[in-house]
Amino acid sequence: MPRFGGLRSALGIVLNPRNFLEIPRLLGEGPGPVIRLFVQAHNSAEITRLLQKGAMVNFVTSFPRSGNTWARHLLTDVFLQNCGMETGTELPVHPDRVIPDFYCDWITLKDVMIPTSGIYVKTHDLFERLKKRFNLPALHHCKQVYLYRAPEDALVSLYHFYEGYKYMKPRIAGGIDAFCLGQLAGWEAHLASYLGAADEGLEVFFVPYELLLQYPTEILSNLLRWLGNPHDSVTVDRAVSNMQFNKLQALEARSAFNEEVVFFRRGCKGTGRAELQAATMEQIQERASDLLARANNRVLLQQSLQRDPAPTKTCQIRWRAAMDYKRSKGLPSVPSLQKT
Repeated sequence: MPRFGGLRSALGIVLNPRNFLEIPRLLGEGPGPVIRLFVQAHNSAEITRLLQKGAMVNFVTSFPRSGNTWARHLLTDVFLQNCGMETGTELPVHPDRVIPDFYCDWITLKDVMIPTSGIYVKTHDLFERLKKRFNLPALHHCKQVYLYRAPEDALVSLYHFYEGYKYMKPRIAGGIDAFCLGQLAGWEAHLASYLGAADEGLEVFFVPYELLLQYPTEILSNLLRWLGNPHDSVTVDRAVSNMQFNKLQALEARSAFNEEVVFFRRGCKGTGRAELQAATMEQIQERASDLLARANNRVLLQQSLQRDPAPTKTCQIRWRAAMDYKRSKGLPSVPSLQKT
């Protein structure tokens, strides 16, 4: 059984009067939400305890459907290899036991035999929500890995994800275009919250999903270097090979308990443009361009601060990020950026 550090704090979260507003959903969905509520209450108390002890907690964060689960698989593969384990697409230790999901997994059941540079936790919280959960100065010393994805692709993926849950059907009843436009404000707030945290000086490593797709080895290596985890090219190459999207899809198809809910659906870019109306795409791009420009500029900055000499592909990544940044701002080409 999980150890309930800070039981009083956990019960305070569970008994929050606002949770009783979820009773109609509980009646329709069954005990799942109640169990998740207790898990989150426990995890809030446990992370608070760890932070008070001075432990390093690294959050792997994203807006939903932006590559968080894939990133956890990649990182876990490397961590297991560092322990001498033989890895394949189906890992010998599930990622939930290495980088637990704040909302579903008991943090105290994390496998302590797998050494990592700090404790890793997956969340989808806005940074402001994290601050409310863990109102401690120590939170400002934690590292934040932030994955972001083109909003039209993330929102279309979220729409299809909701299709697999009966209790989510009312949220998508208006169709895919109405859903994506309605959820866009949430995407904007999410990315803006972590850009704001970075502006305040917090350690945030921004990972564009599209670059992770195109240059997985280089992006994963840069991330591991920033996190302070040991790795080499052989380890990273193996993790990337194991976690190719088609392999993860095949694994999920063999082991899924609910065939309607799919985590690894397509894993490509451009789905938003393919499925949304042109007017919807225009609205999304107009509203998202400034935020994407700021995020892409952060990617350029963090790569320029990498201490090790940049390999050829990293230079290509910088060039690609520079081009994305300029396109999102509508700026002309800048030769000095192309030569980075």
